[in-house]
Parts: sequence; structure tokens; C-alpha cells
Amino acid sequence: MSTSSKELLVKRIIEEYYMLALLDIANGTNIKELEETIELYEKNEEYEACAGILKAINQSEYLTLKEIKNILRNGN
Repeated sequence: MSTSSKELLVKRIIEEYYMLALLDIANGTNIKELEETIELYEKNEEYEACAGILKAINQSEYLTLKEIKNILRNGN
């Protein structure tokens, strides 16, 4: 796999976990639970998952629920 293909794959994985975490947030999962999930992924060295979930947590601090749902509906 070429470097650019690998980088694209990593970005896609991060984006998938980001969207899944936003979906969890929109459905009422609290941030503490997501932080615990990050710890589990860290133990398994799944850093792309950690990055995606962390991105969602950070954005949820300043996005409204309506904005989060709009992202989920329309993509990034």
C-alpha cells in the first residue's frame, strides 16, 4: 500500500469514528462514556479510533445538538 493510500485510509477511519461518536452524542451518550471508550482503544493501540472520538468530543463542546444532527445528515 502506498503512503498516500495509507494516509487516505487513516483519514477515512478517523472520520468514521468521528461520525459514530457524533451519533452517540446525538443519541445521549455522555462524554465520560466516550472518554472511557478512548481509553479502551488506546490500550489496543487503535489510535485512529481515539482521534475520531476525541475530535467529536472536542467539537461537541461548541456545537449545538441541531448542528451535530446536521453534520450527521449531510456529512462533514
